[in-house]
Amino acid sequence: MKMRRLLVNPVVLSLLVVVLAGLVWGAGAPARAATIANTVVIPVSGTVSGQPESVAFSGKAQISSELVLDPKHTEPPGVILIVDLSNVSGTGSSTGTTYVAGNGSNLRRLLVSADTVQITFPFFRSTTLGISPAARSGLASFALSFDLNTGAITNATASIATPNFPN
Repeated sequence: MKMRRLLVNPVVLSLLVVVLAGLVWGAGAPARAATIANTVVIPVSGTVSGQPESVAFSGKAQISSELVLDPKHTEPPGVILIVDLSNVSGTGSSTGTTYVAGNGSNLRRLLVSADTVQITFPFFRSTTLGISPAARSGLASFALSFDLNTGAITNATASIATPNFPN
């Protein structure tokens, strides 16, 4: 009597079944959106009042947003925002001195259709040797609209003002 041999080793067959079951189980929840960062450039202007002089700022702020999804779906979707103020500068009202803005910040926010984000940023007097060590603070405000499927910024406006620090 002839014995037939299996063409596939039982261990390999078991592994194949486990892998296919994992693929079928993992495909149960469709991905909400691809995680792609988008960047917008926003004109920004405004004045920071204070001593030794008020400083009028203008330039272009750059904001990148990236969708953040919790793979276990226990947390609501969010966005990571990276604010870059390196292309924003100011002019002193009484001396005409040039001021440069610090780089900005990174933050995580819940993904909503419209959000207002405020960040304080340092700024410095520009000198022939670089920037002065004494820093002051400004407040950058951004009104942002988002695509709820991708986390992309769809509309944005910005302004700069004097921060209101509590005494």
